[in-house]
Amino acid sequence: MPHWASMVRLLETFFRHRLLLLGPVVLVLVGAIGWVLVQPPTYQSSVRVWVERQTLVPDPNSNPYLTPAQEQAGVLTELISTKYFDAKVGKRSPLSEAIKAASSHGSGGIRTRLMRLVGLAGPGGQLSDSQVDDQVFNTIVASTLVVPTGPEIITVTFGSSDPQMASLVAQAVVDQFMDETLTNQRVQADAAVAFYTSQVKQAQSDQAVADKAVDDYLLSNPSQRSANAIPDARMLQLRRDDDAAHQRTQSVLDKLDQARLERVALDQTGTAGVRVLDKAETPTQPASVKKVIIEAVGVGLVLAVLIVVVGVLVLTWLDSTIRRPQEVETILDLRPVGSVPRVS
Repeated sequence: MPHWASMVRLLETFFRHRLLLLGPVVLVLVGAIGWVLVQPPTYQSSVRVWVERQTLVPDPNSNPYLTPAQEQAGVLTELISTKYFDAKVGKRSPLSEAIKAASSHGSGGIRTRLMRLVGLAGPGGQLSDSQVDDQVFNTIVASTLVVPTGPEIITVTFGSSDPQMASLVAQAVVDQFMDETLTNQRVQADAAVAFYTSQVKQAQSDQAVADKAVDDYLLSNPSQRSANAIPDARMLQLRRDDDAAHQRTQSVLDKLDQARLERVALDQTGTAGVRVLDKAETPTQPASVKKVIIEAVGVGLVLAVLIVVVGVLVLTWLDSTIRRPQEVETILDLRPVGSVPRVS
C-alpha cells in the first residue's frame, strides 16, 4: 500500500501542475521540430570499390576469418580517423579551399567565428593551415561512412550541403585510400628487396668462406685431389658445408629476384588490389531527412519524459499538503479526531 499511495500522490502532483509540467515539454518538442526544419539539405554521394586480398605483396596482418571488404573497410575507417589522411583528402578535393574561403568571408561555422573573436584566426580573419586541417578532419570524420556491402565490395559515402562537394570529397577519399594502399605495398616491396639484397651478400660471403675451406684442405692434402680418391670424413664435411652454402645463396637469389619483380609490378596500374567500380556522381536530390526527424523526435521525447519525471518528483517533494486523514498520522505523527467534509 505505501508504494501505491506514493504513485497516487505522484499522479495527483502531475494533474495539479500539468500546465507547469507540460509547458517545457511542448517547448522541447517545438524546438526539436524547429531544429529539423532549419537544417540545410544534405546531399550524399557514394563510391563503390572492389577490394581483394594482397597477393602480390602479402599482408602479414591479414585475417583469414574476415572478408577482404571487412578488412579493407576497417583499414579505411582507421585512416579516416587520422588527421594525416584527412588533410590529404582536403587538399585533393576543394574542401580545404572551401573552408578557407568560408573563414575569410566571415561565413564559417560557430567554431570559426569564435576563434576569430578571440584572435585565433590567421591574418585577415583566415584560419591557419593547421586550423584548416582540423576543420577538414572534423568534417570528414563526421560526414563519411564506410560500409562493406559485399565480400569484396566497399561503399564509401560522404554527405555535404553542397552536392558537388559531396561527390568530389567522396571520390577523393577513395583515391587517397588507393594511393595509400599502393604506397604501403611499395614500401613493403622495397623493404623486401633491401632485406634480400643484404641476405645475398651474407650468403655469398659464407659461400666464399666454404669454397676457400675446401680449396685450403685440398692444398694441404694432395691425396684428396685425385678423381679416384676416396674423400675422408673431413673432406665430406667440408663439401657438405660448401653445397649447403651454394644452396642458401641460390635460394636467397631467387627470393631477391621475386621481390624485384613484385616491386616492378607495383609500378603498373591496377596492382594495388583496389579498384573503383562506380565513381562518385553529383547527387540531384537531397538525402532523406527521415533519419534526422527520427533522431530529433527521439531526443525530444527523451528530454520531455525526463522533464516530466524530474518535475513531478521535485514538486511532490516540495509539496507538504496533507490530502488524506491517514497522512496526518504518517506525516505529523498525530491522531486525527475528525474531519470536515468539502462543501461544494
